[in-house]
Amino acid sequence: MDKASNLVGQIYDAVFDTGIWPQLLCSLADYCGVENAALVVTDPSIHFSSVITPRADPYVVSQYAEKWWAHDPTAATTASMPVGRITSLADTGREKFFCSRFYNDYWRHSGLGAERLATNLSTDRGGFSSIVLQAPARRDRIGADTVKRFSYFIPHLVRAVGLARNLQRAAFETSLLNTGKHGPSATSTAIIDRERRVLFADSGAERLFSEGRGISVIKGRLRFAEERSHAALQAALSTCSATSVSAPHARRIAVMPKPDAMPYSVEIRPIRIASTAPGAPVPSALIQISNPELDRDQCLVVLQKRFGLTPAEARLALEMRKGDGRAAAARRCGISINTARTHLTSIFGKTGVTRQAELIKVLIELE
Repeated sequence: MDKASNLVGQIYDAVFDTGIWPQLLCSLADYCGVENAALVVTDPSIHFSSVITPRADPYVVSQYAEKWWAHDPTAATTASMPVGRITSLADTGREKFFCSRFYNDYWRHSGLGAERLATNLSTDRGGFSSIVLQAPARRDRIGADTVKRFSYFIPHLVRAVGLARNLQRAAFETSLLNTGKHGPSATSTAIIDRERRVLFADSGAERLFSEGRGISVIKGRLRFAEERSHAALQAALSTCSATSVSAPHARRIAVMPKPDAMPYSVEIRPIRIASTAPGAPVPSALIQISNPELDRDQCLVVLQKRFGLTPAEARLALEMRKGDGRAAAARRCGISINTARTHLTSIFGKTGVTRQAELIKVLIELE
């Protein structure tokens, strides 16, 4: 029982240090009497798959992550099961498995047996994280003692992975709070990995992505419509992935939502999350997207509420903020100089200023 207790301790240690998982999987495999153990994570919504399995051939593992996970007949069985329930090859169907292209073109050459035990540790968005015990090819069977030992650890594994996922979510939310913009703002924020997979997005970013105006998410990955902007995004992500935690590097990219609109300003900065869920994509960059049109609309609302300006007065006040004079502001608003003069008299009275320079200062302080 000492070995079992020690393994339980390692399981909870892995919540805070994902580097423990390779050795933990080896120890679980030995204790349960099988050849290999693997932690498999899939998320179809972002076309992601990861396998941590230290005793398997690295080439076999990479082929699974790149291609074969989508053809694995046991994966569909595992995904449909509730968290904590053990499945075996019998649940998939041995004939179905051995007749599959997955087995004949891939798995039979892996060096591992077909017999397996698996259980989901978490499920989300059609994906799952599961732990799998695999029999050796030379003795392709799993006994009752292995099932009993595996069952003992499952509640601890489920709890530990749940804690790790909660910590990752909290770290994402904290990162967004720490980079928040104060005052009137139309800044949307997302977190992506080096492959442009969107790992986290606030409501503003989700709405922006769904509109597809210059910035969209295709198969779970961020995409800029303009090739030049997209190439700049790729280059920025490469830099973010290579940047040390302490480096304050950030990059701005202008993205055109449509030919006659003001460009979005996209800031890309490195992000490091100390505790990530095991097998999950690693965050690489925090993306902040500023939409000038939405920013302008929000400022108009603030001006009307704070100073009691009419919509026409608020529009003129925003144009005056650019500092190029009353005539230019009137022209952009499509009104005459006389109308602008009348509006400004009212604006001065409502904002408590007497000069255009004072008005501009008040407006800038709203940002």
